[in-house]
Amino acid sequence: MAPHSLAAWESVLRDLTALLEDGLVTLDAEDRVVIVSANARNLLGGSLREGEALAASHVDYRVLRLVAAARESRQVQQRELELDGHVALVRALSSSLEEERGLVLLLIRDLTQLRHLQRVRRDFVSNVSHELKTPVTAIQLMTETLERSSFADRAEARDFIRRIGLEAAHMGHIVEELLQLSSIETSQWPMQRERVDVAALLHALDRLRPLADDKQIHIEVSIDPGTPHILGDASALAQVIRNLVHNAIKFTPAGGRIDVEGEPAGDRLVRLRCRDTGPGIAPPDQQRVFERFWKADSARQPDGEGSGLGLAIVRHIVEAHGGTVSLASEPRRGAEFTVDLPAAL
Repeated sequence: MAPHSLAAWESVLRDLTALLEDGLVTLDAEDRVVIVSANARNLLGGSLREGEALAASHVDYRVLRLVAAARESRQVQQRELELDGHVALVRALSSSLEEERGLVLLLIRDLTQLRHLQRVRRDFVSNVSHELKTPVTAIQLMTETLERSSFADRAEARDFIRRIGLEAAHMGHIVEELLQLSSIETSQWPMQRERVDVAALLHALDRLRPLADDKQIHIEVSIDPGTPHILGDASALAQVIRNLVHNAIKFTPAGGRIDVEGEPAGDRLVRLRCRDTGPGIAPPDQQRVFERFWKADSARQPDGEGSGLGLAIVRHIVEAHGGTVSLASEPRRGAEFTVDLPAAL
């Protein structure tokens, strides 16, 4: 090889691999691996070793075809592939230097998170359109009915006006929650840092007891005496409790039970739990329940009510406090939401 060949630049390329987010593999003319970055090894899912043939590493056969096509065409070849649970864009470039003919550079970019965000965005646009379309359509139909009416039946007219007001309020609630999510995500939410008593915090669910009583659902609250205060925003944390309990009331059948608990979790955390006796959440849905506008299957959402924003707000508020929220559930065996928050010590 010439002094200015790949061998001469090998140390430079190795230094670059530490700076690149993309995976990098260089192959010699015999398809032996010269350089392989850790990212490339993880994304390709094979046992890539420097000095060994690429085919011997058990990488996806489509990567081998891409390398062959790049070497034959002397042009950049690229393809988006699903590799070992990742979505990756693989680019293959054959060297244009005459003395380095046959050398190939592979760049592998992990698109998994990007594709996930794109899917979430598509779902968000679709879901928000659906959520707003229903009340807008209802308002339009009732307005048209009122316009055609002679108003002879004033009671019926008042009922239509009341229903229009309810639909408008529902749309306003969706917009308000979206604005709240946006302010939290963009760090424009003025969160307070104060000592929050867990017993006082759980009083936030008292306003929901009439709703539970209507369905004959028993709410039991228990707090470990050794539970420390939480460091955070009392108003926002109260909303977390209300959203979790309101979610549980919606999906718990009449005569069911909801348990809300507070306890210490280690030396520096406070753990809050909300457990219901509802139909549970199917495993495929559990990964998405905290996404905006995501609604679980029909077993968990029997009447279609709710905007699908409540749990998204819970996640964002908890994460803004430096905490975590998780879900444990089995179909027909209820759901348990667990929130861990920093203690005020």
